[in-house]
Amino acid sequence: MFDLIFAGSPAVDHPIAEPQGLPPVLAQRLRQAPLVALEKTFQAARDHQACGLVLCGSILDSLRASPAQVVALRGLILQASAHGCETIWVTTDSTSPREILRMLGEPTGLAFATPLTPWTTTIRSATVELWAVADAEDAKRATATDPGTPLHRRLLVGDGFMATSRPVEQVLLPEVINRPDTLAVWATATATPLPSSVLRLPQLQPRSRAATGSGAYGLTLYRPPSAAPASPAADTAELPLVSGWQPLATEQVRWRTIQIESAEGDQETLAEELWNILKPAASSSATPAATDQTSEPLTLVDCQIACGTSVDRRIEVGGLAAEATRRLRERCAAAAPMLWCERIVAAADESLAPLGHSRSGGQPGSSNSFTSALADIVTEQETIDGSDPLSREAAWLALELLEAD
Repeated sequence: MFDLIFAGSPAVDHPIAEPQGLPPVLAQRLRQAPLVALEKTFQAARDHQACGLVLCGSILDSLRASPAQVVALRGLILQASAHGCETIWVTTDSTSPREILRMLGEPTGLAFATPLTPWTTTIRSATVELWAVADAEDAKRATATDPGTPLHRRLLVGDGFMATSRPVEQVLLPEVINRPDTLAVWATATATPLPSSVLRLPQLQPRSRAATGSGAYGLTLYRPPSAAPASPAADTAELPLVSGWQPLATEQVRWRTIQIESAEGDQETLAEELWNILKPAASSSATPAATDQTSEPLTLVDCQIACGTSVDRRIEVGGLAAEATRRLRERCAAAAPMLWCERIVAAADESLAPLGHSRSGGQPGSSNSFTSALADIVTEQETIDGSDPLSREAAWLALELLEAD
């Protein structure tokens, strides 16, 4: 059982981009995914008898949300409250709770955590404070006072989803997160390294394949054994704060990228090779345990064909892609309706370095000279700024257009 469940940026009113050609049934699943993921999280909170469900990041924008979305969130909050679970809305704007309460009609069981006012409760005889922190001053303020008792825990929740948010190391300073009574949670959709003492919270339902991680997380505070010392503050302070921080699968849409080495053959051969990779996933989704398609996530597959340095093969793959995609989608629809092939393309992230002057031997005035010069420019730029998928994709497209002419 979890004491608290955390959901990062559910963004109920933020739709997921719909791939071209997606069947209406799957498109409906895609549109409902953010709300369904949040519903599963509230259900998990009830199943685990959690005392609180913590929502942070983008949740519901009063200027963009539809009435149906507002009603749905209000209903989830009321249902959780009826089961003894509070919903804690974490916001770094201390004035927004009034607007949120007005939007939702002041539902029972909705509480707030801000940089000025924490949410407070009692868990396992310990007083727990949960604060929102936007900068180092907020974190220092939250930990400034001496609680006066060893049975006191502070949870600091930082929102790293916003583009304007400060880096984690500027918000959660070592003197704050290394305190024995303080636990920090950092909500982020990226793979940015975090201090070892900070818990990572990903997006509840990612919006694209660029996101890293997904789902809710359950937190279990440390339960001291009955033989543990109850009175000496020093001994109790040395006990760990957390005994469990575990992911909960709640996402309704997943992204998968598969890549195969380019092989000679027509569109049927290409589709067959890709299907052989997807077949295990299709078989697992067809098992009795997965027959309920309302609970099975929709998986959007991006198929990448590695062509090495062959521009001719890249052009050939482009010509085969439409028919191969149609064949692969037919296979998925028959065996695994929750698998959808977004596209089949020549891999755009392959390095252009082998085409550079130092390896290609390009001669001035030839197309090969242009190819080598372009490869050198992209490679040099990547050496300075790091790998950029868009630069590689644009370069390969230019070479394909040149070759096609």
